[in-house]
Amino acid sequence: MDEIDRKIIFFDIDGTLYDHELGVTELTKQAIRELIERGHIPVICTGRARVMVPDYLTGLGFSGVVAGAGTYVEYQGKLLHNKVMGPESGEETITLLRESGIHFILEGPEFIYFDNEDSSEEYLESIEFSKRYANGRTRTIEKKDYVMNKFTCFPSADSSVDMAAQKLKEKYHLIYHIDGNFEMTPKGYDKSTGIRIFLDNLKADREDTYAFGDSTNDMEMLSYVQYGIAMGNSYPEVLKAAKYKTLSIKEDGIYYGLKKFGLI
Repeated sequence: MDEIDRKIIFFDIDGTLYDHELGVTELTKQAIRELIERGHIPVICTGRARVMVPDYLTGLGFSGVVAGAGTYVEYQGKLLHNKVMGPESGEETITLLRESGIHFILEGPEFIYFDNEDSSEEYLESIEFSKRYANGRTRTIEKKDYVMNKFTCFPSADSSVDMAAQKLKEKYHLIYHIDGNFEMTPKGYDKSTGIRIFLDNLKADREDTYAFGDSTNDMEMLSYVQYGIAMGNSYPEVLKAAKYKTLSIKEDGIYYGLKKFGLI
């Protein structure tokens, strides 16, 4: 395919590519295969840390991965960008989160780090998702040897979220989810940052980009690309903001969305 016709399509994982009941549907797998056959480049673009992106997803044909909500970028197995933080900036934040009663995890490219001082039932429930997908690549923060791209925070009913957020947003970009949890990336980083880095490295144009997403951490991505497409199962504010919409994940929204745009 001539590079003029080549398109780059970015896909969120949870709620977009991957359904927690269905997994990846057969039509979605077929859609990715057809994209590649036509010379397009499908790229995973997720809030998950790189360590939580399983081989069975990249193995569907994704040559690019933007992970950690834009902090980590790779193409064809080569690392293009990895914005990490360590204890020198992390410890102050950890102290603030603990004082504010906010549960948290640290997400790095190679490990997920849990708070060894938090044994509450609420915390153990909150970290189930990370434990399930980290594939055993977990550590605790007690040794202060962590390397992370972002925080994910789980406030409880009595957490001082607003007060903490005032201080946190001086250093971080905060992304709030509908369930009250929030992600924190270094200031200036979100999914669109990772996409820009990816495009710069490929010397590709923004006009040739598409993205599919469903969550609040997809909003910057959907507005940055030329064609941002919200899944039918998206959060209400995502559906409201998106220029284009497709069917839900359970209705094979990716397949029919790509068809509608003539990409497959």
